[in-house]
Formats: sequence, structure tokens, C-alpha cells
Amino acid sequence: MSKQLYRKLADDARSGVEKLLGELEHAIMDILWRRNEATVREVLDELSQTRSLAYTTVLTVMSRLAEKGLLIQDKTDRAHLYHPAMSREAYAAEAAGQVIRSLVEDFGDIALAQFSQELAGLDPARLAALKALAASFLDE
Repeated sequence: MSKQLYRKLADDARSGVEKLLGELEHAIMDILWRRNEATVREVLDELSQTRSLAYTTVLTVMSRLAEKGLLIQDKTDRAHLYHPAMSREAYAAEAAGQVIRSLVEDFGDIALAQFSQELAGLDPARLAALKALAASFLDE
């Protein structure tokens, strides 16, 4: 993921991991996260229920997702089998971490102060849950 990931995220109306991937990449990752493994043909068959795509298009996108580290490609059989390199939650956590690191690197203490200010405006129940989470990290 690029250092400027937070700029991409800020300009996108979608939410969560949907912002991080292109539309087809997201559809493919949804299938793989749900199924845990699939061939290009199986992904194409599922995608074909809602859109018309060529096998080579899906193959190319899945190969690129493997290059990006999101999919692992098993080439032992004739048909390449793919599975997610990480869960949806792990991918979201990694992306959020990179965004936060980029913000702190680019804006320093201002980013941290703004983050603290945003926390002050949270719903009290959510803020309590975050405090408990932070405390669990400090106890480790």
C-alpha cells in the first residue's frame, strides 16, 4: 500500500476495505474471503451471475492481487488455486495502521492531537470500549 493511502481513502465515498480495492478486486476478494479458496474458473462462475467478464480478466486481477500480497497462489495442480493471504479483518487492520503511520509521519504531533480531539467526540460507550482495548495493549 502506498504512503499516500489516506488521501485515497479520504476521497472515496465507500467504506472500510472497499475503499482500498478496485470494484473488481473487491468483488474477487469478497468471494475468496467467503470461500477461503477458489480457482479462477470458480471465481469467474460466481462473478458471471451479475456481470460479464472474460476468464483472462479475472486471471489477471487475481494474479495482481497475489502480487500485492492479498492472495496466495497454489500452482501444484493444473488449475491454480488461490486463497486469501490474510483475513478481511487483518487486511483492514494493516491498512488502518499504514494510514495512521502515514498521517503521523506527514503531520506529526498535529495528527496525534487531532486524533485525540476526535476521540473526545465519540459516543461514551464506544469511547469506553476503546479505552478497554488500549488498556489491554498496555498490559501486554
